[in-house]
Amino acid sequence: MEARLARAAASNYWTEAEAQAVLEACEASGLSVAEFARRHGLGPQRLRWWKKRRAGETRSALSFVPVHVAAPPSPEAQRAAGAASMEVVLSRGRRLRVEPGFDAGEVARLVRALEEAC
Repeated sequence: MEARLARAAASNYWTEAEAQAVLEACEASGLSVAEFARRHGLGPQRLRWWKKRRAGETRSALSFVPVHVAAPPSPEAQRAAGAASMEVVLSRGRRLRVEPGFDAGEVARLVRALEEAC
């Protein structure tokens, strides 16, 4: 790797492969771009230019993927699938039976109203 870095420092032109190797070495070093460039006799602006170019390539490779949003099953379909009802036991032994497909917010409001009434 040191030989490759020395060649890169001596060259006015980097191939894609050389630039990739230098950038990988820079990232692996854990040093800042400026410190890495100083230690290896490279121009920090050149490293930044290549980093920016690589980042642009990565961004352009992103694309949208098709998504199909399915409608939730109807309460009737849920019941037909064999879903069991649920029973909520309130204070003083009161029971509230809830069928599949219930609205949790409505049940919570109903429980509060029943509990406050007693």
